Amino acid sequence: MRLKLVAAILAVFSTMYVVHAQQPPGRVAITPIGPLVSVFSPEYFFAEVYFMSNGGANALSVVTDDGAVLIDAKLPGWGPAVLEAMRRVTDIPVTTIINTHAHEDHVGADAEYPEVTEILMHENSSRRLARSAGKRPMVKTFGDHTSLTLGKRTLHVYHFGKGHTDGDAIVTIPDARVAFVGDLVAEKAVPVIDPASGGSALALPQTLARATKEITGIEYIITGHGPPPPGRQRNWPTWNDFREYADFTRDFVAAATAAWKNGRTAEQAAAELKLPDKYKNYRMDGARAAIETIFAELKQSTGAKR
Repeated sequence: MRLKLVAAILAVFSTMYVVHAQQPPGRVAITPIGPLVSVFSPEYFFAEVYFMSNGGANALSVVTDDGAVLIDAKLPGWGPAVLEAMRRVTDIPVTTIINTHAHEDHVGADAEYPEVTEILMHENSSRRLARSAGKRPMVKTFGDHTSLTLGKRTLHVYHFGKGHTDGDAIVTIPDARVAFVGDLVAEKAVPVIDPASGGSALALPQTLARATKEITGIEYIITGHGPPPPGRQRNWPTWNDFREYADFTRDFVAAATAAWKNGRTAEQAAAELKLPDKYKNYRMDGARAAIETIFAELKQSTGAKR
């Protein structure tokens, strides 16, 4: 498997600079995680973890001797494109899928991987999918934490509470020091919350804070959306970036809550929003929508007073 991977990584490396928006329609871009290194380097394991963009949300593939684990399956119809991309780097089939939550851009292609024998997701995500599509075979659910071992690799899957939805999962790959965080951190931007799927803007900061305290040994994070970073060294977001994002959501929710208590409208609160300078590079174009979600939750909260 390693000889094929070494040759494949060189081919993938030649196209890794093409950003998400420039990929031809219907083609999945695949990028190794970590710097390109010698097969003899202790960092070589990075060559067996792959980032895949296009076709909806980002996905991650973890290759083991006993099958590949696909973290999020992309939109309906994109399964063949994912498999074609993976054939460029390995002949190991996808045997397991982990869904980080139940939105279609993450689960839509679940049924398009013919050699999959297990699909793992949080119990809340499974219930939501069952309501819309009926009970699905091969689905295994978990509550707060579970682990999955294939070959010599073990992955851990966590649920820390409500956030983007009520079924968000974080998947860690300890030997690669990588965590796939799904849409809990979709991008370096104002969080997107789906109340209809059980999401909560008020709970998100606590959910992320729990993750920062309980997950250890992680160096890099992969977000649910956004292109791979450019450049030869591929500077992926770090666990410190995740900690900062947890702080950002806390400060954002605190500012919105204060505005609500002062009688401001969502439009006024968005216009008057002031956050610490360390967040100046965060996209804020979704601020008003996020504040409206926070205001709606505050109105329903028995402990909130205006």
